Amino acid sequence: MQLWTVPHAKTQIIAIALMLVITVLLKLLLGKKEWRFRMIPIQVITVSLLLLEVVKQALSFARGYDLYHIPFHFCSIFIFIMPVMSFYRGKHKNLVGGVTAALCASVFLLMVIYPNLIFSEGDAANVFGGYFAFHTVVFHNLVMLSFLLITALRLHEPAPAFEVRATMLFMTGFCIVAGGMSQILRTNYANMYSCNVPVIEDFRLHMQGVIGNVPTQILYVLAVSAAHILFTLLSYGFYRLVRYLQNRWSKPQKI
Repeated sequence: MQLWTVPHAKTQIIAIALMLVITVLLKLLLGKKEWRFRMIPIQVITVSLLLLEVVKQALSFARGYDLYHIPFHFCSIFIFIMPVMSFYRGKHKNLVGGVTAALCASVFLLMVIYPNLIFSEGDAANVFGGYFAFHTVVFHNLVMLSFLLITALRLHEPAPAFEVRATMLFMTGFCIVAGGMSQILRTNYANMYSCNVPVIEDFRLHMQGVIGNVPTQILYVLAVSAAHILFTLLSYGFYRLVRYLQNRWSKPQKI
């Protein structure tokens, strides 16, 4: 189980350094502005994510369409939830912000700990060699940048009593959809059909020979769903810790 590869290191070290520079510059430029101005970078990222996805879908259709490109992946969530956080102004905007922050924190942590799970060594090595590799690398890095900006620009004030439950319910709904569609289409959305982690995949295949395919898949989907939900909640806890430290060092801003 290789967490990082040489191409990942070359790509991500540069990307993370660039993200930190952008975050610091935007913090200096917008840190004391009203919330609506501080939200502009997230709105720009949201539009960028949507455009990246539209081009990806168009190219896939032009090539005969690959079922793997249907947006049932974990990171596909962002093409739906980021527009809501960016442009929704209703009474639940802070709750939406909390769920979005938890999801962005999940991608941030996975990209720091295990980027080889998020996109392949080939994608990292050929980021400018084809659109699909470019899409997956840039898309996930924009989500990482979103987490840094949500945190640095204080775009959301945590309210854990509500946001933990909302995040759990949101992820449960996602797992039902992704898990179900993975089995129906026999396509590996969010690792719900098979596992990109070799040790776990070997165990899944072993269990198929012991108890059969259907029981194995049911247990596997339940286990992966629980892992998705738990990791997202732990990521929300990480986000809360970062915000707690921020609020200790400086006065919270109005959102």
